[in-house]
Amino acid sequence: MTAIPAEQTALADLDALPGITWRRGDRADVPAIARLYAEAEAHDRNPERTARSDIEEYWDSPRSVPGEDLILGHDDRGALVAVGWSGCNRSITQVRRVHLGGVVGPSRRGEGIGTALLRWELAHGVAWGRAGRREGHGPLEMRLSAPVHQTELRDLAERAGLEAVRYFFGMGRWLDAPVPVVPVVPVVPVGSARGVRLLDWDPSRSDEALAVLDEGFRDHWAYAGTTPDMWQEQLTSASFRPDWSVLAVDDATGAMVGLAMSSAYEQDWAAQGYTEGWTEQLTVLRSHRGRGVASALLQESMRRFAGSGMASAGLGVDAENPTGALRLYESLGYHRTDSLAVYRYPTDAADVVQQVDPADTMDEGDAGSTRPGAPRG
Repeated sequence: MTAIPAEQTALADLDALPGITWRRGDRADVPAIARLYAEAEAHDRNPERTARSDIEEYWDSPRSVPGEDLILGHDDRGALVAVGWSGCNRSITQVRRVHLGGVVGPSRRGEGIGTALLRWELAHGVAWGRAGRREGHGPLEMRLSAPVHQTELRDLAERAGLEAVRYFFGMGRWLDAPVPVVPVVPVVPVGSARGVRLLDWDPSRSDEALAVLDEGFRDHWAYAGTTPDMWQEQLTSASFRPDWSVLAVDDATGAMVGLAMSSAYEQDWAAQGYTEGWTEQLTVLRSHRGRGVASALLQESMRRFAGSGMASAGLGVDAENPTGALRLYESLGYHRTDSLAVYRYPTDAADVVQQVDPADTMDEGDAGSTRPGAPRG
């Protein structure tokens, strides 16, 4: 396992890079950060792009501390050339999760900047995990997401000691043919008049929707729960589309049994060449699985996307999803459009921090860009 330096050592390594000055950021830096991401993601052909609103929402989140978790590198002319982000999730304690992200401008790659940044991100995550650890907290888990085609970024992650632990597929379905409407889904007993109704998103049922989401995703890989503040951030995000989102309600009891939450990532559309409605989250309670509820939710979502003029329906899926989601999506006409690898530092790193010789921290190569958030899906 590659040793993680103390954070002060990692900061000294960054300061030793020629021609770059490092400092913490503030909200006034958001436009420059958004421009650097846009430049790098276009260069890297990222399937998912970062909107300025994404960065603003991260900055304004009550569970984010960008003044601690973000570091900016400027060249001698004062231009922003690199961003390091060690995003510490301060809401979840079951797992102490850190997202490792950031970007190096295309013109400054090959100088070891990405290597030094990633080592600082790891060191910062460890320092945060140790300082905030309390009785009952789960293990520290540090992750990095990389599009499969970005081999330089994946090599960087592996050199830093991270291991690829999961793959996610982006999937799409063209909406040029009519989408069938399935308003009622049979429920046991077979032949009963009882069914499941599909309803519009209802803000008054937000708490119930969160409970269904948590229960439905309980058997999914690495799901550690969605806190009320995380849920509220999703519902107030610029990308959320309530008019595209659908609730499934048991006709007999009136209880919610599933939902499809939808988003519009408009920043992706120009690069991919078409408009797209995105199914952000799709889940059905175990009590109602295997009865066509998920299919009905997706078909209704597609109908709404098409009604809004979208050319495609998109979603993301865990390649090893235990509920058979991949087969379901393929049966509905979805095809794979891209792949994402999730890397993880392989242990609770709180016990593996080591001081290392600064001369050993400078590897050749550095990172491309990564989306500043978890994989969709």
